[in-house]
Amino acid sequence: MNLLVLLAGSLAGLGVFAAVAQLIPSGPRLDAALARIHAAGAGELQPSSSRALIRQIAAAMPWLPVPAADLALLGQDRERWFASKIICGLTGLAVIPVLTVLATVAGYRHGWTIPAIVSLLLAVALFFAPDLVTRVNAADRRTDFRHALTSYLDLVALERGAGAGPTEALEAGAQIGGGWAFARIEAALDAARKSGRPPWAGLAALAEQTGISELSDLADIAEVAGHEGARIMQTLAARAESMRAEALAASKARAGSRSTTMVIPIALLGAGFLLLLIFPIVYRTFG
Repeated sequence: MNLLVLLAGSLAGLGVFAAVAQLIPSGPRLDAALARIHAAGAGELQPSSSRALIRQIAAAMPWLPVPAADLALLGQDRERWFASKIICGLTGLAVIPVLTVLATVAGYRHGWTIPAIVSLLLAVALFFAPDLVTRVNAADRRTDFRHALTSYLDLVALERGAGAGPTEALEAGAQIGGGWAFARIEAALDAARKSGRPPWAGLAALAEQTGISELSDLADIAEVAGHEGARIMQTLAARAESMRAEALAASKARAGSRSTTMVIPIALLGAGFLLLLIFPIVYRTFG
């Protein structure tokens, strides 16, 4: 009996560890970044057996929506995302049976209908948990990218004011700045240069991959300047100012919503304090 309890407890702990490990977002992968940079000239490596199996399972479920833009922004591939969904779903499916075995070993008698239903519901909930994690992490990344993009617009405008051409200004602005957002922009420009395309085409491709519309606007402005030789200093400065105003309005709205949600715990704290005050009187009166 003790051996069964230890085995069931070990399996439950292993399942919880696997679920937590899959839910924690991983950092950008070097192989995914190199694949994006050298996509034009490098061939795809032969997939491993596990990756090929995951691709076959994903192909068998074409109805499953894939957050391609969010995964591209986070630097993750679809196979890893789909593998996390499978592991989380199987973990949710196995939690209730493991707890049921523990309860049975402990001597508790019960029916099997309710645990089966709860296990299925938990499996479905955990199967879609990576979608929520990916969406939240991608939203935070987009916010950080937009903040960095405002600085990038200012740097490009300064380079243009110093007499640099549209291509030189875009590349120099990406090289001056630091951080992962500037690295992504520089990688997109480098990939466009190696494939013989203009830099605004690389920015447009990056905007399409990540779903950042402001980057697409910058690509359109740079394309107009490259084809028609238009002065874009004032346009870039105005666009950067409007993005800062939008970011400030979004921050104020987010702070206001968080302040509103704080009313509920404060009200519960006040109600608990009042209950603590009147409890002795009620106890003496009715006790």
